[in-house]
Amino acid sequence: MENDVFSLNRFWRYLKSDFDSFVSRYGITLLVISTMPISCEVFSGVLTLMRTGKWQGMEIDFRMGLFVLFGIIMLINAPSRLYGHLTDRKEGSAFLLLPVSKLEKYISMILITCIVMPFIYILIYLGLDVMVCMFDANCNVSLFSFIYSIDEYKSILAGMQAESLSTLLNNFGSISNPCLFLDDIIRIPLVFLLGALIFKTSKTGKTLGSVILIAMAFKLVMAPLAAYLAHMENLYHMGNAGYLDYSFESFSNAFPLSAWVWSHLSLIDTIWDIILNSFLLFFVWLRIKRMKL
Repeated sequence: MENDVFSLNRFWRYLKSDFDSFVSRYGITLLVISTMPISCEVFSGVLTLMRTGKWQGMEIDFRMGLFVLFGIIMLINAPSRLYGHLTDRKEGSAFLLLPVSKLEKYISMILITCIVMPFIYILIYLGLDVMVCMFDANCNVSLFSFIYSIDEYKSILAGMQAESLSTLLNNFGSISNPCLFLDDIIRIPLVFLLGALIFKTSKTGKTLGSVILIAMAFKLVMAPLAAYLAHMENLYHMGNAGYLDYSFESFSNAFPLSAWVWSHLSLIDTIWDIILNSFLLFFVWLRIKRMKL
């Protein structure tokens, strides 16, 4: 007898069905969005070829910008397209009547929106970008190589005193690690999935508006604390701190709290993202659990 709460065989069957629904509802859109940055790059190269007689694709910063931009558009737009219909009485009732536990539906929903969809986007785009760079001599470096190397980031600080910046560069390298952004990739669709399950109309717009209002309220609450900490370390006068050199030791002596935050920035960011994602996961589960016929 299968477990009423979770059965691996039943969950696997439902996950495949949910994936098929994902492909039918959002597959074409995902494919278009995944290839759009490359299409822009090819279009830019063709225009340059027509104007100058030489092929010139986009630089790495433009390609990275398009990759991030279209990725964010996908993460924001997809949840309401995939699961926004569940707030409709008829569609929601059909969803609840499926012979699958709510836990299994919840896990499948999270896997599709937060893992499968971003993975497909990244795989298609980076794969196409590598192919373009194989045939384009002006490509210089593929996004895949760029993302997994911090040398490009370090070159930004090349004109500064590199020897005394070793600690700063190490910490900069840690916060630029692409793995550190995985929790951010998960959080964006979680936010808009929650909005898709709460709001009945204008789901994406209302979710975005709610996020802006919450961010403004959080900023108002945290502003006095930030101002107090800044005053404690005399950060308001940092621009006049001409006596400081570029060494991390000098910076940490003058601003110990800021130096500690900088040294542990990747850990602080990870802990904060885990807390936020945990809250979002809990509220998405609570919304699904409380759905009724």
